[in-house]
Amino acid sequence: MNRTFIFFLSVTVLVMTSCQATDNRPQVRGGDVKSVPVDSATYLDSISSMPTVSEAEALKGILLVLDEPHKATFAETVTVLQKRKIISPNWDFQADRPITKGKVAYMTYQACGLKGGLTLILTGPSQRYCLKELQYRGLLSQGITYNTVTGMEYLAILGRIDEFRQTGDVVGSSAREGGQE
Repeated sequence: MNRTFIFFLSVTVLVMTSCQATDNRPQVRGGDVKSVPVDSATYLDSISSMPTVSEAEALKGILLVLDEPHKATFAETVTVLQKRKIISPNWDFQADRPITKGKVAYMTYQACGLKGGLTLILTGPSQRYCLKELQYRGLLSQGITYNTVTGMEYLAILGRIDEFRQTGDVVGSSAREGGQE
């Protein structure tokens, strides 16, 4: 067989096996967990002391930054964020599970309405490439997609999201993260 045929056969197999149908509904465990309404100052204070941020608390923070009204349950929060395309319909959620840096990066990328580099344009947003893009822009600190996020780190991320959404930039972000200005 010639190399061209083998190449196209390999690409076809790769594409066919990686495409999966989805019903566009994320799996939510702990969806009936009640979410207690708190003001932003109370929420930010409670987040700052957490060793790791849970998925429920992380999604509550994204709602806060997006000026969305408080939702009664975790499942309602997931539904609202999925409709706004802030979270992927392919994710599964568990209210008490620590949020990963990859999920935070994807949500941040979507919430800020960013347009990424060539890979993000060609493949669409993914946790990995959103994280790399946000690290490059100085919006997120170094790490890998499956690292958990601490409360203080998440607090800083929420501040950067808010600043970016208001101004289109994060002042000093490249200097803060070790990039070039």
